[in-house]
Amino acid sequence: MKRFLTTTAAVAIIAGTAGVAGAQSDNNNQATENQRVAAESDCTVVNRDFEAQLRDNPDMRAGYSTMLTQDVRQLRNAAQILAAYGKDGACQEVADALNELVSNPQEAQRMAEGREPVAGWREEPREYSYEQAQSLDQMGGQLRADRVLGADVRSSNDENIGEISDIILEPSGKPAYAIVTYGGFLGLGEDQSAVPFDKLRVSGDGDVFYLAMTEEQLENAPRFERDTFDWMDDENWRRENDEYYNTAARDAG
Repeated sequence: MKRFLTTTAAVAIIAGTAGVAGAQSDNNNQATENQRVAAESDCTVVNRDFEAQLRDNPDMRAGYSTMLTQDVRQLRNAAQILAAYGKDGACQEVADALNELVSNPQEAQRMAEGREPVAGWREEPREYSYEQAQSLDQMGGQLRADRVLGADVRSSNDENIGEISDIILEPSGKPAYAIVTYGGFLGLGEDQSAVPFDKLRVSGDGDVFYLAMTEEQLENAPRFERDTFDWMDDENWRRENDEYYNTAARDAG
C-alpha cells in the first residue's frame, strides 16, 4: 500500500498537484528517517563481507534464482522497517532467516520448489539473455508491480548492474521511469538513477530487465539523492537525463 501511495503521489507531482506533492515530500522524509534509524539499530540486516564476496564472484552470484533474489530483497525491506520502528529483536529474526536463505541458495530453492537440488547452479539464471529479451511493447501480458519491484537490472553482457526500487508513472498511468538503485545483492545504495522505462527490455517471463549499457555507463548517468523526487519538476534535468539514455541507446545500435 505504501508503495502504491508513493507512486500515486509521484504521478501527482508530474501533473503539478502541489498538495499531493507535499505529501510525497513528507513520505520521502519519513523513508529517509526510517533508513537512518535502521542503520543505527542493533539489528544487522546485510552482511557486508558476504556482499563483497557476491560482488567479486559472478559465479557465486549466479547461484540465486530470480525468484529467490526478489524474495530475500522483500525480507530485507521488512527487516529494515522493523528496525525503524525499534523492533530490533523481530528485525534480527527476519535478518537471520534471510541470511540462512542466502547462505545456501540450493537448499532454499529446493525447499521452495519441493524437489531435489538441480545440478549446476547457473541453469536457471542462464536461461535469460539480452538477445532473448523483448522490448516492453512486445510483452504479450501485463507486468505486475510486485514482480517489477526488486527485479534485477542487467547489462547487455548479462552483468547485474542494479535493482528496480520504484516506478514513476505518467498521469495516464503509463510507466515513465524505473528507479534503479545501486548497492549490490542485498545492500541499499545511496545513489539512484531514473531510467526511461521504454529503454528497458524484459525477459519473456517478466522477471529480469535489461539495459543496453554497461555498469560504468549507468553509474555516469544523471543521478539524484536517494528517495527525493524534486527532479520530476525540473524539465531541464529530465531533458538531460532522457538525452543521456537516448544517446546510449543509439550508440548501442
